Amino acid sequence: MATSTASGDLQDPTTRGVDDPFAIRLFQLASSLGILVFLGLLITSERAELEGMLPEIALWAAVALAADLMLVRVGKGVTLTMSVPVSLAAALLFPPAFAAIVAFAGCLDPMEVRGESSVSRAIFNRSQVALATTAAAFVFHIGDVQAAAWPAVALWSLVALAADFAVNAAFVVPTIVLRDGASPLTAVRLLFGSAPADSTVLYVSMGLVGPLIVAIYLAAGGWGLLFCLVPLALARGGLVRAERLHEAKERVATKDEALRRTTESVGEERRDERIALAGELHDEVLPPLFKVHLMGQVLKEDLDAGRLLDLDADLPELLAATSASQAAVRHVVDQLRRSSLGPEGLVGTIRLLAEHLQSSGAPPVDLLLEDLDGSDEALLVLYQVAREALTNASKYSKARRITVHIWEEDQSGRLIVSDTGIGFETSNVDLRNHFGLQLMKERVESRGGKLVVESRLGEGTTVAAKVPLRGGPN
Repeated sequence: MATSTASGDLQDPTTRGVDDPFAIRLFQLASSLGILVFLGLLITSERAELEGMLPEIALWAAVALAADLMLVRVGKGVTLTMSVPVSLAAALLFPPAFAAIVAFAGCLDPMEVRGESSVSRAIFNRSQVALATTAAAFVFHIGDVQAAAWPAVALWSLVALAADFAVNAAFVVPTIVLRDGASPLTAVRLLFGSAPADSTVLYVSMGLVGPLIVAIYLAAGGWGLLFCLVPLALARGGLVRAERLHEAKERVATKDEALRRTTESVGEERRDERIALAGELHDEVLPPLFKVHLMGQVLKEDLDAGRLLDLDADLPELLAATSASQAAVRHVVDQLRRSSLGPEGLVGTIRLLAEHLQSSGAPPVDLLLEDLDGSDEALLVLYQVAREALTNASKYSKARRITVHIWEEDQSGRLIVSDTGIGFETSNVDLRNHFGLQLMKERVESRGGKLVVESRLGEGTTVAAKVPLRGGPN
């Protein structure tokens, strides 16, 4: 779940602000200007009250800044910072302008320290975090909440936390939509990460710590506030360990599922080989064998009818048919020895696979295939990727047409499988639910190759692979 410090890229923490599209930079600039004007007016209206609070503002901002550095990555790109309860405590105890200043000054994204965030992105982050905290402060003041009025203060803290999240989402969701082209609903789901229930529980728990910080501050003053960082640090350590354990469990589950998919894939590939072998036997071996059988029947009739002179004409045909049968069998055996993909090799096996899929209701498949001279392992990897991509496109893409292109370039086998289907957002793919993509990537990289998957909603999908035709695995 997104926190009030959504300064990092919720989806890809490595994204740099300087690389944001123009639409995102314009949205962030307009939002920052509007928020800063509002906060300026708010601070001006409460200026008299704030003038005597400068030491307290500095103390709370410093504590919020220290807590903000205690971030925890929860799920896929979701950041939970320990400054959430500190900002909520300031919103509960002080005027909205005080809380806004604390949130603005106490917000720091590690990307800024590493030089991976632009100035406009940093200002936008601080502005929207300050506005979210201001919204929480208004909730407390509208409800006239007393810090010592338990359990009412806990309930009001949840309401204020919801207001904080709503304001935060109002700025983060459009950023995701503009950047990834995702739907607003998809962007909202991203805020909750890959484990929505866990993220929500963590976020609510951190919000309920706010009133406890207020109680400690009222009892012990500034020193009590400073020492609140100790339990926050301990809580962060526990959350980090819990998240690592969760990630380890996910990796084990992913590997188990990948192994199961690999086993299934092996069975399916063996079936494809049997189909290819059956087709080769039917087309190459059965016709000459049938002719042997037919000529045997002719010779039998010659003997039964006493036409011994006709044997001189019919026997050579029988011998020729026998030789043709032997040659066909030798050809099939030789092809099986030379190719790990069956008697037809890579091109023939992919062609048979396309015919099989089309007979099962798949859209038309255009084949642009060149024979490749490479190791059995390299050709097998190209076939496996082509098979997975073709199967996925025929089942899920809702495409009107699929294209498969195979050729050789720079001593590498090149493969492109493209469709005109509905597409998907590659940045939002969870490998736990898309093992086919993971298996394709691992297979290609095991041979020192590279796999690229490009797709956008409504624009189809392209799977491109480059596999060295010679050499051992990487």
